[in-house]
This record gives sequence, structure tokens and C-alpha cells, in this order.
Amino acid sequence: MSLRRTLSRHVQLDEQALRRMEHNGRERPSIYSRPRNSQSSFRSGQSRPSRATSGARTPIDPYSPRASVSTLQLQHLLENLELDQYSTYGVEELRDGFFDASFYRPIEQNSDQGGEAEPLLPPEVSTFKRPWSSPRTLIDSLVEDVKFFFRLTFRNEHGFSLAKSFLAYFVGYILCLVPKSQGWLGRYPYWITVATLFNHPGRTLGAQIDATVACSIGAGFGLAVGSLALEVASSTRNAQVGYGGVIAVFWVTFICAASWIRCSLVKLYQLMISVGLAIIFICLVGSEAIDNTGSWDRGILWEFGIPWVVGLGICLIINVIIRPDAGGKAVAAALHRAVISAVEGLVLPRPYSPTAHQNMNLQLVYLSEAIRDMRGEIVISYLRPDNAEQLRNLMQAVIRDIMAIKPDGNLFGHTSPHNTGARGDDSRPSYSIVIEIEPPGARSSGASSLASSTEAHLKIVRDAMEVPARELVSAMTKVLLGCDKELMNYAGHKKLLGSLEDYRDINLRSSRDRLLEAMRVFDESDISLIDHQSLPSAYSAHPELVEMFLFIHPLRQTADSVGNLAGNVLRIVGTQRRKRILLPSYPLQKALYRTNPQVRHDRGGLTAGYYFKSKQNIEKAMETYQAKPFIPSPTSPTVGDEGAPETEPKAMSSNPPTTTEPQTIRYRAWRVLHRLQQWETRFAFKVVFVTIALGIPAWVESSLGGNAQDLITRSITTAVGSAWAGLGHAAGGGDPYVLALFTAIFMVPGMFRFTSSSHPRSGLMGCISYSVVSLSTYTLRDSTVDIPSPAKVAWTRGLSLIVGIVTAVVVNWVIWPFVARHELRKSLSFMMLNLGISYRGVVARYELFF
Repeated sequence: MSLRRTLSRHVQLDEQALRRMEHNGRERPSIYSRPRNSQSSFRSGQSRPSRATSGARTPIDPYSPRASVSTLQLQHLLENLELDQYSTYGVEELRDGFFDASFYRPIEQNSDQGGEAEPLLPPEVSTFKRPWSSPRTLIDSLVEDVKFFFRLTFRNEHGFSLAKSFLAYFVGYILCLVPKSQGWLGRYPYWITVATLFNHPGRTLGAQIDATVACSIGAGFGLAVGSLALEVASSTRNAQVGYGGVIAVFWVTFICAASWIRCSLVKLYQLMISVGLAIIFICLVGSEAIDNTGSWDRGILWEFGIPWVVGLGICLIINVIIRPDAGGKAVAAALHRAVISAVEGLVLPRPYSPTAHQNMNLQLVYLSEAIRDMRGEIVISYLRPDNAEQLRNLMQAVIRDIMAIKPDGNLFGHTSPHNTGARGDDSRPSYSIVIEIEPPGARSSGASSLASSTEAHLKIVRDAMEVPARELVSAMTKVLLGCDKELMNYAGHKKLLGSLEDYRDINLRSSRDRLLEAMRVFDESDISLIDHQSLPSAYSAHPELVEMFLFIHPLRQTADSVGNLAGNVLRIVGTQRRKRILLPSYPLQKALYRTNPQVRHDRGGLTAGYYFKSKQNIEKAMETYQAKPFIPSPTSPTVGDEGAPETEPKAMSSNPPTTTEPQTIRYRAWRVLHRLQQWETRFAFKVVFVTIALGIPAWVESSLGGNAQDLITRSITTAVGSAWAGLGHAAGGGDPYVLALFTAIFMVPGMFRFTSSSHPRSGLMGCISYSVVSLSTYTLRDSTVDIPSPAKVAWTRGLSLIVGIVTAVVVNWVIWPFVARHELRKSLSFMMLNLGISYRGVVARYELFF
């Protein structure tokens, strides 16, 4: 039985190569045979002399494609086609080579008993365990959280942000305890602490100014709307009788609008939160006065406005005075991390690591995110946003080229890294794959003799390219470190470099000159291989030579990208270095859907709204692309007439594009109603439903209601903030010093959980519950009416907050829930549709040439 097995019409297993590789007993890489019609080498935009221009004679095959080594084709054809590693899941492509895209099979994990597969997920995800799975696990997780808290507090920038946030809260809390300041803060002084929570100073200066303005405008607008509602509700006798209905109409209208805007326009998140708090406060407090006297007390405007403004002012002053962050450090840190990831990627040779590639991709994402944040707020920096964007683009080119390098290439040293390591004891049979362009039987009779000289060919390539390649890698590393040093010095963040020993002897200009010289020597050595008469004419039997080329040519392309980056850095640092006040420059249409990093963290991330908006933008772009006709260039040849240009457009869609959009009133009404069916309206309805449900007890008699208080009372025993506030009052009898001590003990971890942890909303509610219960109890001690005990205040206020939280969460679960797996299925289907549309566009463009 022949060992030749046909995998497809172009891929076959060669019997002689199979026996030879079995005899050698080492892992066989894939095999490649070059196309016949290639005549130019891969050189990153530069041309290389071909055999036609150099006058070199082709030893055997007149169609030898050795002068052209395409990295994409090499990588595509060097795929490991072992019979037990297809991993194609039954998918077969029958396109006869047209429009071939690079296909990367799933990464094979080592399934041997003696080895462990490298995790593809981050450690914090892949090693995650539920803290309640066992008592020991719970204790260990709590200990780790405590260690992380102290390490985060005292060893990095997050500690300073936490200290500033706690200081602002503590100052506001102390003002509520001082009798003189308490007098002009009014009956509700806890709003000063709520303002310091929502506008805490643990953020950049530009973000702090933005938040202060937004919270001030939002509070003013909310107070104006609430005043209007109370004024209408108390204007006439009939209105006073049905004041609850009048206030409810205003409440539903503006709370619904504020919730829709908060969910849709992320930039206005803090403004809408302030609007909602102000409206809810003044309507609930003012309605009580209307019920008693028939009119509302306009003094409650000051009882909310003064504490709110004082809290905002405290946060702004602390942010400006204590270690201010002008906003340029995030971009500098992102650039530094991206350069370091590129330097780590140039540690060659090394085993292929999905984690290393993931890290380089993440650094590019973080760099783009930092630049968008820089353009979205006021920044004081040496580095201009347009220069930062150019550096981002060049850095992306560098990292993408580094990721294209085959890291475990066999150019350095005489042993391939595939033969050592975790798979050294793998005894599974492997197969040599020959990808034949010629039909079976057309192969040269000298193929076996050429295959036997592989070691001699490897030695030729190593002697010519090993030293230049090592020098090129070393020069690129020095240039990247020089770029890092110059950029950090120019941006004013030299401390990010850490120890300066690694950068002391590095000069960017001299390193760039060394790189240019290394590139020249590398090119000369590479060209000498083209004219070398001892190299084979075909590479189908020499997979290790193909691996060398897969390593050499991307390495040279990376050098071009690194040189471009160095040139841009030298141009930037050569300009006048001075700090500039950079106003927001991000387009307003996009800026409304983005906000600064601290607000994104405090609100719990980008949430589903950002996902839906991005999906809408993609869908709109694909619809435009689908209906767009293709009009070829006047110089493009057409089938049947090579000299005449094609004048008739070819549509890339079977549906002809519409000429104009209908402008009728019915169509416009449909557009508005269709838009109101999306997620913002759903969120607004949920908010209105919850607020109305929770506000009903304010307008009904106390004798009406349910008897579910026992169940709710048991649930509030877990409210740590309320219990700690009541314990503080009970321990000191309302003594301000004791309350300050209890505040310091509770609020430091509370602020940490709100401003720095991955669960900010739970920390926020803990801080709010402590503030409301503690300051309400302290304020009521001077009341002329019956003074409730601290325990009663703690459980009543805590119960109110718990009911609100439970109601909001349950409504969010029951009414239009966001089911992630459903959205994933829809998105996968949507992505496949877009891929089909894109591929159809490619076919429509290239079918003119066949």
C-alpha cells in the first residue's frame, strides 16, 4: 500500500520524504513550494534585483521563484497538515487559489500527561475560583484582598488617588460635625458627602474640571425642574388636592428623559446623575410641605444646593493642590509599555507564546484608549495629541511586524527549537507534507538528491545571514530603548523608565545610524543569497530553509518600521519643549459616547450601551458599503478589451441602492418611533418604573401598605454601612471625635472599593449608606421632636436603600434583560454576514482581471 495520501488536489504526502523524516526521528515542519511566476523579493516596499535583472542563471528550473519569498504565502503553506491536527471542523475551501487569505488553525495545546498547556486566558481569569466554594478559599481570598489593598495604597499612583478621595470625603464629613458649619449646611448636610463621592478627586485635572462643571449644571437644572413641579402643584386649590399626580407627571417626564440621555450619551453621565438626584430630592421633600401647609418651602433649594456646591469645591481644591495629574501621564505610560512589549518581542529566538502576542495586542489597545482619553478632556502636556497619534500609528506598525516574525526560527544555531522542549518526548508519528503546484509525475528526478543536501543549504544561509540578523535585532532593540528614553524625557515622565542603568549608554541618533548600517549589511547578504548557485531551485523538500526565510524577511520589514519610528521620535524631540494647555479635540459626535477612565470605572465600565452603539455604527457602515456600486479606475483593464476602460459601474449588491431617502411625515414618524424602541428607551422605562414604585409611599397614608417588612428587615442585617454608622453613634453617644474615628476606619476601605476595585457600585452604595445613616442620626440629635434611637435610624435608612437596590436589580432582570449569550449569537451571525458582504466586494473588484 502506497504511503502517498492525497489530502486535496494540491496537497500530497510524499513517500520518500515521509520515510526520511521517520528515520531522522525529529519533528517535521511544513513544506513549501514557491509559485512559478514570482519575480520580486519581499522587502517592505523596496525592490530587490531579480534573476532577470541580475543576469544570474537559474541552475535547474527556469521558473525558479527563489527571488521572491512572500511571507504571507510561506506562512499559509507552512501550516502543519498532520492528519491528527487538521482542526478544520469539516470546513473545506474550493476556490482554486483565488483570493486566498491567511488561515491560522487553532493553537494546539500540549495534551501529554507530562506537560501543561500554556493558558490562553489571563491569570486572574484562568485561576478564578468562587470565594464561597469553601471556607478556606473564602479566607484565602479575603487575605489576598487585604494584601492587595495595602500594596495598592502605599506603593503606586492608585494609593495617592485613594488618599485624595478619602481626604475630600473626610473634610466634608468633618464640616457636617462642626456645629457652626452644620447650621448653614441645613437639615440635609449629608449631600456634601454624596457630592464628594460622585465627584471624588481621584482623577486627572481635566476630568475633575469636566465633572465639576457637569455636576453643577446638572444640579441647577434638576432644582429648576423640581421647583417648577412644586410651583404648579401648589398653584391652585385643585392642584393642591391632587399634588401627587402633578408631581408624578413632571417626575415621569424628566426622569425618563434623563435616564435615556444617561444611557445613550455616556459623556453626560455625571450631569444626568446630578439632575436625577436634585429632582428626586426636591420633589419628595417639597411634597411633604405641600401636604402640611398647602405651599412648598423654597428654602429647601439652599439645603440641597449649598452642601452640593461645597462638596464639589472641596474635591476641586484637593485635586488641584495635592499631587495634581495634568493628564499626559497616561499616554506616556501607554507608550512606555508598548515599547517594552516590542523589545520583549525582539528576544529571538524563543518559543512561540500566545501570551506574548496577546500582551502586544493589549498594549496597542491601551495606547489607542489613552490617546482618545487625552483628546477628550483638558490636558496640560509637552506632547501634542497629533504627535501622540503619529507615534501610535508607527508603534502599531512596529508591533504588527514583530508579531509576523516566526520567533522559533532556526537561523540562530544548528538545532531547531522545535526539536527541544515540551514535545521532545512526543512519540506520535508525524508526516512530511508536500504542496505540489505541478501535477503528479512532473517532479524532477533530482528531487531526492536535492533533499539530501539540506544541511549544506542551511549552512550557506546561516553563514550569510546569521551575523547580520543578530546585529539587526540588537540594533532594533537599542533603537526602541532609545525611543523610549527620549519620549519619556520629552514628556516629563522619566520615572517611568525605572532604573536608568539600561538607558545610560543609549543615544537614539547613534543607535539609528547603527540600525541603518545593519540594514545595509543585511540587504547585501540577502542579495548574495539570490545569486548563490548552490541553493536549490525548489524548496518543497527543504522545509527548514523555508522556516529561515519566514524568519529573515519579516525581520527586515520590522527594521524599516523601527527606523520610521526613530525618525518620528527625533523630529518630535527636536521641536521646542514647552507645556501647553490642550483643549478637548475629540469630535463632538464621538465624544458624546465616550468619557474619561475614572467615570468609566465608577459607573461600572462601558456597559451594554457602548456595545450597542458600536454595533449600530458597524451595521450602518456595512449597509452603506453593501449598496455602494464599484466604479473601476479608468486605467483598469476589462475582460475582452485590454485597452479600453470599463465605464459601466458594477454593483456589489444584488439590491440596487436607493437614490434618496423618503422625506414624508409618516416616514419621519416611523424613524422616531423605531428609534425609541432601542435600549435607551428600555432603560428609561425601567428607571421611571422603579422611581415611581419607590415614590408611592410618600403620597399614601401610613395605614396602607403591605406586610413584607419582616422579610426585608432580615435582609438588611447584611447592610454593613448602616450597621457601622449606628454602632458609631451608639459607641460614643454622638460624640464627633468618635464618629470621625469610625468614619476613618470604614471609609478608607469603602473608598478603595469604590474608586479602585473592580466592583465600584457596591463600594458606592456602602459609602452612601454610611453617610446617610451617620449624618442623619447626628442631625436628628438636636431635633425638638422625639429623637429616634441610632438603631432605628440605621435600620430604617438602611432598609430604604436596600429596597431601592433590590427593586432596581429585579426590574433590570425581569424587564428586557440583557442576556449575554443571546447577544453573542446575534453578533456572530452579524459578523458572518459582514464577512460575506466584504468578500463579495473583493470578488466584484478582482473579477475584472480574470
